[in-house]
Amino acid sequence: MKLPEFKPPTLAELRNWWVDHRGEGDVERLILEVQYLRLVLLRLRGEADAAVRLAREVDRDLIARESPIMELRIRLAQEVLRVGDIDDTPRHDLVPKNVREYARDPEAVRFEADARRRLDRKK
Repeated sequence: MKLPEFKPPTLAELRNWWVDHRGEGDVERLILEVQYLRLVLLRLRGEADAAVRLAREVDRDLIARESPIMELRIRLAQEVLRVGDIDDTPRHDLVPKNVREYARDPEAVRFEADARRRLDRKK
């Protein structure tokens, strides 16, 4: 099924809907599912980053620009950027360590900027 273009709801909007629709089981389940999948997306991005680091140690050719693992890494980064803030919880145990490290890594910053440019070109 092809979806029409849309602006994803922000974390603040999800929270407002949660408050506004308390007790409406289907709406609550839908909000929880959206947030759950966003958190999974963050974890998958972290796991893809870890896989790229491991592949780099074994054979740098495995992480060529057009390799499947790099395409996966780029696509995950693009989706995380598209959604915006996913979790602003100050507790660090909710975000895998490798995701926090990725956010501080200058190479990751360049990687995300490149992913953003690629996403803009596709639009």
